[in-house]
Amino acid sequence: MKKQAIVDLFILAVVFWGVWSLRFLGVTNIGVWTMLAGVSAGLLLLKLRRQPFASIGLVPWKQGRDRLWPKTFGALAVIALATVGGVIVFTTLLGPLQASTAVTEQPDTIGLFLLDILVGVWIGAALGEEIFFRGLLLNKFQTVFADAKWGEVLAVVAQAAWFGAGHASQGLTGVMLTGFIGLCLGFYYIYRSPGNLWPMIIAHGFANTLTLTLNFMQSS
Repeated sequence: MKKQAIVDLFILAVVFWGVWSLRFLGVTNIGVWTMLAGVSAGLLLLKLRRQPFASIGLVPWKQGRDRLWPKTFGALAVIALATVGGVIVFTTLLGPLQASTAVTEQPDTIGLFLLDILVGVWIGAALGEEIFFRGLLLNKFQTVFADAKWGEVLAVVAQAAWFGAGHASQGLTGVMLTGFIGLCLGFYYIYRSPGNLWPMIIAHGFANTLTLTLNFMQSS
């Protein structure tokens, strides 16, 4: 299982970073394409390995509704606290935060804004990032570090580091901030919502929707 997980991580890295690097060729909306490619590759690997989707937290909806909203509000609180605390610490140490292209390149019409929320936030970020990072990667890293003394901690740190690096377009401060948020979400998922990724997905979607909506209203 460990060797299999290492192979899967290598495949996911090739797919993820291969698509992500297309930004240097001027491909737009690369974040969404990166997540779609990464998640598609990961789900295909699950099928090939004959592993159920529940193994990465995608439990059936009826099962996932158990204490769904308390867990979702808990995840929202984690995101809020990690964001505020992270901004204070990392901007003090590393300098100003470079705004995400999701904010700087927001559409200026309500129709395109709603489409951006649907595709960019709920499909690309909420579903895509949570399935890929807290679902697929964390599961694989847990298998790789299963025999280590601090295996779960190492697994959470590894997926958080990948999550932060994937936001390199936001500069070093952005990398550290998103990595820190990914770290907090990883621990929350393991210890407060184990085996159920839905609260993370919903919380991530709500948080990003609120951020982009406030920005859209201010710039309108």
